[in-house]
Amino acid sequence: MKLTELVKLVGGTCDNAPDVEITGVASLRDAQPGDISFLANPKYAPQLATTKASAVLVNENTGGTGVSPVLINVNSPDSAFAQVVPHFIPPPPLRAPGIHPTAVIGEGVTLGEGVHIGANAVIGDGAKIGAHTIIGANVVIGESVAVGTLCHLHPLSTVRERCIIGDRVIIHNGAVIGSDGYGFTPKMTPDGKVVIEKIPQLGIVELCDDVEIGANTTIDRARFGVTKIGRMTKIDNLVQIAHNVRIGECCGIVANVGIAGSTHIGNRVMIWGQVGIAGHLDIADDVEILARSGLGKSITEKGIYFGAPALERREAMRLLHVPKRVENLEKEVANLKQKT
Repeated sequence: MKLTELVKLVGGTCDNAPDVEITGVASLRDAQPGDISFLANPKYAPQLATTKASAVLVNENTGGTGVSPVLINVNSPDSAFAQVVPHFIPPPPLRAPGIHPTAVIGEGVTLGEGVHIGANAVIGDGAKIGAHTIIGANVVIGESVAVGTLCHLHPLSTVRERCIIGDRVIIHNGAVIGSDGYGFTPKMTPDGKVVIEKIPQLGIVELCDDVEIGANTTIDRARFGVTKIGRMTKIDNLVQIAHNVRIGECCGIVANVGIAGSTHIGNRVMIWGQVGIAGHLDIADDVEILARSGLGKSITEKGIYFGAPALERREAMRLLHVPKRVENLEKEVANLKQKT
């Protein structure tokens, strides 16, 4: 594709775009001549001087005097790059409608038009699969599960009994939806031994429309009622969401996050990697929790929080600098003592 065509595709502007053929996409570090790249994070700006890319999508405020690639100015380099990528990647594998002969389909299953069911998939009794949904190889759909239209369940994912999956939901490899939550109670037997009894987990999980669940993530069914993930929320790999958690719309949850039971999270909340959140908390709308933070109390005001325990960013930064200030004061006191 010609560079001039790409500029029009993304609605960008550039000075004197040459009639260069763009043949691929790559990061600034890995790009070769013929590739187009992008700069969204300012900390990578020095790579503009060394990249071999033929063109780079940049924010309209980015400077770049003296660099070799052609700079294409756009409102959002991330969004523009997302528009460009599909023109240079192979088409997705074709999943033709139909049922693989090794699949096991239970009694009373309802399949919509154009459904694909892959090898060794198991569909439990009474399940409903919406039109044009793809069920990959070795996927297990439990009894009475409802899956919406245009979903894609990748190989080895599992949706347990009675759970509800909305439309256009993506569930990646190894994810488990509707596993039992951690519900146990100790009990003394008549002969004086302590045993651990399992508490039945009677509820379900509901994934609303356009949710995406990463590989090997687990979302536990509610003890009773529903564990619910709101519309358009995106969850990364290796996340644990416990029973009766409710997460709002348009949230982002990154790898290794653990959310304990019955915590309620608002809309447009961003939770970065390795955050731990205690149970029975409420988190307001428009909160961002930075990586490796630990949250033990509810958050009632929007803002950016980090630390363990997590605090509002300005307060956390102030406390973070206290030890250094104390160290400096100790040195000043020691110097004064030597002078007296």
